Amino acid sequence: MDTDLKNNKHKSSITKSDPITKSESNLRKWVVRVLFLLALLLVAKFVILPKMKARQAVPPPAPTRPIVVKTVRLSPQTLEFTRDYTARITDDGRTMVSARLNTTIAKVYFSEGDMVKAGEVLALLDTQDVRSEVNRAKASVTKIEADIEFFEKQIIIDRTLYEGGAIPKTALDDSERKLKGLRASIAQQESGLRLSRQKLGYGKIYAPVSGRIQKVYIRKGEQVAPGKPVMDIVGGANYKAVITIPERDMANIALGNTAYIQVPNGGFWAGTIDKIYPALDERTHTGTVDVKLDSEISNKFFAGSMTNVRLVTAQYENVLTVPTQAIFNRNGISGVFTMRDEVAHWKPVTLGATNGLQTIIESGLSVGEQVITTPYPSLNEGVKVYISEGGEQ
Repeated sequence: MDTDLKNNKHKSSITKSDPITKSESNLRKWVVRVLFLLALLLVAKFVILPKMKARQAVPPPAPTRPIVVKTVRLSPQTLEFTRDYTARITDDGRTMVSARLNTTIAKVYFSEGDMVKAGEVLALLDTQDVRSEVNRAKASVTKIEADIEFFEKQIIIDRTLYEGGAIPKTALDDSERKLKGLRASIAQQESGLRLSRQKLGYGKIYAPVSGRIQKVYIRKGEQVAPGKPVMDIVGGANYKAVITIPERDMANIALGNTAYIQVPNGGFWAGTIDKIYPALDERTHTGTVDVKLDSEISNKFFAGSMTNVRLVTAQYENVLTVPTQAIFNRNGISGVFTMRDEVAHWKPVTLGATNGLQTIIESGLSVGEQVITTPYPSLNEGVKVYISEGGEQ
């Protein structure tokens, strides 16, 4: 029994000590967990979080590189408005000689390239029909003159007979009426005779000016009519540019306007409009102006050649202009960027007339300012810029 009692006491002691053992075990587990969590937190803080921040961080902006630009320094200019046309080169002393009869060519005295003097006969026309016309007119005049002479004498006789009562008044009136009709008729016939004799003179075609035969339009035996060209005589030393202008543009054309004539080598020579023809062409509704060329420029052309001409239709003196591409529109406001201390600065401006390439600045800019002409959309106030080599005008 003692033995059993001892065993029971031992079991009892063991039973009483079990709660202490579990508590210690739980404590140990809790400590381990805390330490594990602390380790995780440390790993997260010093390893994972820096890596995540590195991935999510926005890299710092790269330093802004200055924009390369071209500029122009403002100074008073002359702005021209021009239009392009086509011109025909002709000789200013060119004379076209025409026939004045409806007949055939009897003889041609000169060929192309020959020199002639004013008053020389260029060609003969067949005037046989005109001579017959002159003879008929002369015969009519002669007959009427004879009739007039007869009735003048008859009236003297009839007046004497009427006063003596031998004939009635109606007989005298009839003779006077016939004489009046003959006098009217002879005036008409004499006018016709003068015209026929004048036409007979057209049978010889004379050179109105001295010069060189540029073109011959006729041959012996060929039929001609009044107004048909016979020959062209070139007598002047200088050419002229004959320019055809559409009717809508004629209002902008004035004597003295500058005209840039393109010469065969591709350059332009500046002349002025010296003649404006008063009437438009009824068929094409175009006007015509002339520009005289000087001797040096004339020598570069051939008569009849075609070239381009640029006419100045308007001109503005002493104005500030910028290339049209240098003008920006920001929020409905027109302006340009100027350059100062290698920085772009926005300046609103008031625009004037433009010819497409250059635009007048009425206000907002001053003489000497440096305007950026490169049309970069990225230009803004304060942007760093620098001028490319050869970029300042």
